Amino acid sequence: MNPRAIRAWYRLTCLGVWLAGSLGLAQAASPAAVVRVYVGIVPPAQGSAFAAGLKAWEKCLSDHGSRQRLVTYAAQSGDLGRYMFLEDHEAWAGMDKDAAANTACAPEFRTEVASYLSQGRSEIAVLNAKESYLPEGDPDPAAMLWVEAYRLKPGYGEAFSEAFAKYAAAAAKIHWQAHFGGYDIQGSGKGGEDFVLVSPNKSWADLGADPMPSPKQMMESVYGKAAARAVRGKFEGAIAEEWSDIWSYDKDLSYLPAK
Repeated sequence: MNPRAIRAWYRLTCLGVWLAGSLGLAQAASPAAVVRVYVGIVPPAQGSAFAAGLKAWEKCLSDHGSRQRLVTYAAQSGDLGRYMFLEDHEAWAGMDKDAAANTACAPEFRTEVASYLSQGRSEIAVLNAKESYLPEGDPDPAAMLWVEAYRLKPGYGEAFSEAFAKYAAAAAKIHWQAHFGGYDIQGSGKGGEDFVLVSPNKSWADLGADPMPSPKQMMESVYGKAAARAVRGKFEGAIAEEWSDIWSYDKDLSYLPAK
């Protein structure tokens, strides 16, 4: 189920109008603590060449013994032609591994992959356990992801975290059916997001289903109406901008070495 419900409930008005392992980012049994995220844009005319080049580069990694998986997702909303590549690690130091394979295959990456990208960017997503609800059992990688991104007002990071931790705690207390991972973003660049909420989904039907109980009912059942309303106010007051994307898993373009 998608995290629109979270955003939705926090946008409730006094009339009650209301309107997401992991990031594929986190593994179902043991969420990855650090995820390196790459996003590239491929012009339509370059799609086939890009896919062939990506496979050639991944074969190079395999030939050089790389054990680091790379999970690929294609954008299903927003600007199309985007691909998201996810590397999950137990710690920052994990990104130092496979240096030999990465170095050996760097020329192939530049000629066979990067040359077909019109744009590319990278950032680091760090799991915030207090702002996540990721019980075991979700598919890994998830077939689809709903990603909600937030850019926060300067100085409001603590308030946002406190509010969202309340939401995650309530979801865990009632064993809510909607699962989500909260990630603090490092190195997103100027104007980038500060936090993302990622919800794993099995299908479009799963993604579009509203969780039960509703977010409003869940929060009020745990904290009471007045406290839940205060949490909503703190959350809304910390946000400068928010946006969302839907992604679908592309197994054919992923690199999944045997464990």
